[in-house]
Amino acid sequence: MKVVLSENDKKVLKLLIQDGRTSSTQIAQRVGLTSQAVGKIKEKLEKAGIIRGYTANIDYGKLGIEVFTIALFRFKSGAWSRLEEADIRERVKGPHLIRFYRVNDGDVTHLVVYGFRSLKEVDNYFHVLQMERGHISELKKLYVLSADSVMKDSPSELFCKVLDELGVERLARPEKPKPFYETSNW
Repeated sequence: MKVVLSENDKKVLKLLIQDGRTSSTQIAQRVGLTSQAVGKIKEKLEKAGIIRGYTANIDYGKLGIEVFTIALFRFKSGAWSRLEEADIRERVKGPHLIRFYRVNDGDVTHLVVYGFRSLKEVDNYFHVLQMERGHISELKKLYVLSADSVMKDSPSELFCKVLDELGVERLARPEKPKPFYETSNW
């Protein structure tokens, strides 16, 4: 269910998307409201479940997470339905799992994004996974990527676009790149 947002709600939310640590006083100064009004807006957004928390934006590499994998799985016929909901929730809590998606494809049923410190850790993880859980799922494809290959890791532009277009949704289009001479520092 979509929540109706006022223009002030959108302004406050966009500033929080850009930096969740921005104080109510700072937001109030930028949008022309009182800090109490900003506090009420934040509380409204939290109660509505739009803001689920405030987290730090962490540099994976500086913590030693150098390898990401995208794994495509096919859960064996009936295996997923036999698992209890609590068991499923436990399986997707693993510390290496970053994202977990169901996929509507005949050959692939789930896509999982993982993070690891090294290739050795990746090898060990997937070897143990297949040994212990091979009866439940089959690893169909594994893409291994270095942390240096991450070119964008934030949905903040998407969130701001959606806020700008609330009520006047436009179909998505690829952005037109600026000519090189406009973006270079020459």
